[in-house]
Amino acid sequence: MSDNLETLLSQALQALADATDLTRLDDVRVHYLGKKGVFTAQMKTLGQLEPEQRREAGQVINQAKEAFQDKLDAKKIELEQAALLSRLASERIDVTLP
Repeated sequence: MSDNLETLLSQALQALADATDLTRLDDVRVHYLGKKGVFTAQMKTLGQLEPEQRREAGQVINQAKEAFQDKLDAKKIELEQAALLSRLASERIDVTLP
């Protein structure tokens, strides 16, 4: 399960890196963290495991989710700042006009 989760996390982080705007970033968030998301599906499989395995697997999944969420938040801030800067650059006002 750990190898599968590492692969899943690397795919999720690659999808984050490929997101170039806020809309695409939100699509990535929903795909991985949404109600029917990939990480949510992993959490649902925990019920099939033994209690000891469930505890360990749950911790690993939660760590992966937290790592993804941290990267997602950082990317969102980065894209919001880039959008703001591009909007400010395009909204220059010529104060010398009458």
